Amino acid sequence: MTEVSYAFILAGVVIMAGFFGNVFFEKTKIPDVLVLLGIGILLGPVGGFVKPENLHHMAEYVGSLALLVILFEGGMDLDLNRLLEEFGSAALLVLLSFCLTTGAIASYLHFILGWEVRQGLLLGSIIGCTSAAIVIPIISRLNISEEIKTTLSVESALSDVLAVVLTISLIGAIQIGQKDPTAPFKAVVASFSTAIVIGWLTGLVWLKVLDLMRGKKLAYMLTLAAIMITFGSVRVVGGSGAIAVLMIGLVLGNADSFTRFLKIKEPLSVNWSIRFLHDEITFFIRTFFFVYLGMMFSFKELNTDFLMVCGSILLIMLLFRFVSTELAIRVYPDKAQDRFLIMLMMPRGLASAVLATLPTAAGIAGTENFVAITFGVIIVSNMIMTAGMFFLNLDKADAPEQPL
Repeated sequence: MTEVSYAFILAGVVIMAGFFGNVFFEKTKIPDVLVLLGIGILLGPVGGFVKPENLHHMAEYVGSLALLVILFEGGMDLDLNRLLEEFGSAALLVLLSFCLTTGAIASYLHFILGWEVRQGLLLGSIIGCTSAAIVIPIISRLNISEEIKTTLSVESALSDVLAVVLTISLIGAIQIGQKDPTAPFKAVVASFSTAIVIGWLTGLVWLKVLDLMRGKKLAYMLTLAAIMITFGSVRVVGGSGAIAVLMIGLVLGNADSFTRFLKIKEPLSVNWSIRFLHDEITFFIRTFFFVYLGMMFSFKELNTDFLMVCGSILLIMLLFRFVSTELAIRVYPDKAQDRFLIMLMMPRGLASAVLATLPTAAGIAGTENFVAITFGVIIVSNMIMTAGMFFLNLDKADAPEQPL
């Protein structure tokens, strides 16, 4: 009875800490990720309330749930009109930043440290993406042009998606093996084709369901159930459940573009009814996930080799973010005045944290330290961004509130 009572007290404290961490972020621009990871460290390796080794068996379940939530929200955030307007600059920036960073990290790990190529590519793809969950709330409160807000928002959303696609593809290819050189490619294509088709059709069907449920209660809970069923079902038939969920989010987030096709007379308020409640669920899950990630951290990982790897990866990230920014500005010179802000928006966050748990959960050897390395990179990259924000000193007081 006492343990149950303490568990509920602890859960309540974590939720309140997440709320105040969010408020603290709005006031200071310091991401609440740092606060939540710190709470996890206090509860786990420091306080000893939870033993890190007891949490690893839950990683696949917790990680998959968080990934599902991230991708549905990511799909909802990919507005088709905004995407078309700034797609060129955002796509160029994300391709340069993600591909160069991933390739450089993989090369360093393979040629300098002697890692296997597959391990290097996996870790590179996991850490290669910026965090939409951190970037979008920050830039929405800055007094900057709408064009640069759109570019950075789209870039971070695409970056998360690209990291998920590449990481899951690599895991699938590694699990299949190399007996048939074409087998991994065929399996990945089949997996993603299945996921895209099922996800797209499910999204269209669900728009009709939401039309029928217009004005009725529990529409969001039914939507969440459909997303979870789709996620699991697509995985059972050999597809990528994550990509299927992304497609559903994309369709629902751009409902106005499909209502005529589906002969829906009145516009659907999907972006209000679904997003409002999904934001609450996302807050709950991301709060506990980062605390969970903090509890999984072990100070046993802290040695010279670990610090060298993390430090080298951070230097690579900084270097190639700078290179990517300068190359993108040469193509789009109108973005030159915002070069420092663009370079600064490189924090790693929830997507990287979730993806870091997947290789070990999938039984891939040599990936046991991915969570610890990613944990260190997330903390320091957010600290670098926070310090840069104070140096940049953009006034957010005069910036109008923008819906996410």
